[in-house]
Amino acid sequence: MNPAHIVLIEDNPGDVLLVEMALKENDIPCRITQFENGLEALRVLCGSATPDALIPDAILLDLNTPRSDGFQVLVKLTQSARLAQVPIAILTSSQARSDKHRAALHGVRYIQKPSQLLDFLATVGTAIKEMLHA
Repeated sequence: MNPAHIVLIEDNPGDVLLVEMALKENDIPCRITQFENGLEALRVLCGSATPDALIPDAILLDLNTPRSDGFQVLVKLTQSARLAQVPIAILTSSQARSDKHRAALHGVRYIQKPSQLLDFLATVGTAIKEMLHA
């Protein structure tokens, strides 16, 4: 089985490390392409129509990254025909009901970052497994 290709839009190095740990702990073979902000991710994911353009197996999007609004990035990702089959999840510390509701309106998974390490590893790992096998 080929490793999954996961795009992670996250500017916090600690959270990047935690996602990598969650993938390893849950035996998810993958490679990660990380972007520190949504604008950079959109440029790569939506800006190129070449045959070798990046089409990942899953996208994890933090709502709060520099120079970009997470929901504006989400709208552009979900409107891209090339990414129509790619599962997307919001990975955030936000507990706001409005954020959860907006994610649901866009048909994407909402993963609230647990504050405890073991909970984070289990929650994120399970969500990614489900996204990859959907």
